[in-house]
Amino acid sequence: MVPDLQQLSREGGAGFRIALVGMPELTCAEIVRRIPGRRLVCRGTWDEQQVYAKLFIGDQAARYAERDARGAKALAEHLIATPALLHAGDIAGTLGKALIYAAIPDSRNAESAWETADHQQRSQLAAELVRTVASHHAAGLIQTDLYLRNFLCAGDTQFTLDGDGIRIYPKPIPWLRAMPNLALLLSKFDVEDDSRIPELLKIYAAQRNWSATDEMQAVLKKQTGAIRLSIARQYAQKKVLRDCTDVRVEQDFGCFTAVSRMQQSDAFTKVLANPDAWLDRPDCRRLKNGNTCTVGLVTAGDKKFVIKRYNIKNLRHGVGRLWRPTRAGVSWSNAHLLRMLGIATAPPLALIERRLGPLRREGYFLAEYVDGPDIAEALADTSLDARHKQEVATKAARLLYRLYLLGIEHGDFKATNLKIVDGEPLLIDLDAMRLHRRTKWFEQRHARDLRRLLKNWQHAPATLELMKNAIKAAYQGALILKTAGID
Repeated sequence: MVPDLQQLSREGGAGFRIALVGMPELTCAEIVRRIPGRRLVCRGTWDEQQVYAKLFIGDQAARYAERDARGAKALAEHLIATPALLHAGDIAGTLGKALIYAAIPDSRNAESAWETADHQQRSQLAAELVRTVASHHAAGLIQTDLYLRNFLCAGDTQFTLDGDGIRIYPKPIPWLRAMPNLALLLSKFDVEDDSRIPELLKIYAAQRNWSATDEMQAVLKKQTGAIRLSIARQYAQKKVLRDCTDVRVEQDFGCFTAVSRMQQSDAFTKVLANPDAWLDRPDCRRLKNGNTCTVGLVTAGDKKFVIKRYNIKNLRHGVGRLWRPTRAGVSWSNAHLLRMLGIATAPPLALIERRLGPLRREGYFLAEYVDGPDIAEALADTSLDARHKQEVATKAARLLYRLYLLGIEHGDFKATNLKIVDGEPLLIDLDAMRLHRRTKWFEQRHARDLRRLLKNWQHAPATLELMKNAIKAAYQGALILKTAGID
């Protein structure tokens, strides 16, 4: 039986076989990536060896498969490490195409390596990634899809993946064309790593036998920040509101639903089907019961979920919100924005909007429950010694500084909206959060965020001093401290 690849590109398990024209069949053990209606990437076995297979489907299958194979061959021809392309051909019984690549043993992608690395290891990994991209440019190649997961780390070797993103030029890439592509790579690092841009530019320039100039550095720094925010904004405000690798979307005249593909349990599906009924259950723990927002903690199966229902107070309020994004939709997008930028927040699970065609009514935002004290409770905990409280304050201050560097205003910095989970700060309640350009207006809004947070300790002078000192250390004398009254 031929598996339904269109359906599998959206959801479903692995453990299936694919017949290839004139070749041994492919056994898919795991689906590692889906692009709905277009592509599947599988880990499996073929011709008695471990492989990764890209299965292209849809009207453009032949075009995308050809482009991917052409990019992989270009990398290999220029002696840039990349997994060997073992086979390119047709999938039997369909118009689909299959590319089969050799698996690289004892390897992991650079994104996974980055997440588990310490500061020194990240510095080394960043330098190696920059050298790899410099080798691309010297060969006249540009990888347009420079996500960290498109590099494999195996011992001292880095392998470049995704030939589909490779663009081929007849000569080495000049600096004006190279800098935006290098900036695309650097935008995947944490915003605090932007301080290393001069050092990483020197590494890149040495690989190209160039001299790094002040002009290059200024261009690279500006483009890195702009690209980072542009990609995060595109993902959070558009991609997660349509069917994609991470999100499943269903829509009809009366309802819009976006659900994380990572959350497919039967128990969660029951919560999605009728969130109002779950909020009204006797075992629902009401966290908030206001006119505009109802928040409840529910347990389904073996997991806890938070349901936030944004209510319509009256006719006037309802008319005023018909054309505007719901606050649930804003929370959904902002949660994804923070996660894209490496800032911890409760994992967003689903967005439900009651609609009349294009007109919006009530909205529901569902998130995973995160268990931990808020920052005020953590710093008041008598069981924690001074050293642990200092660590909490330092980490919270660094999170604030990262928000400042990114131009993010939280908008409601009560202590209850900054949780401490396993010793790390985590932001919640995101419906007032906004992403600004770095302007004087943003400086005023961020200063207001700082003042609001410190207000939580107006009657606890020792804790207030602890937080102020932590913020001063994190911000390293930035002028925003004076605006916020912290000096």
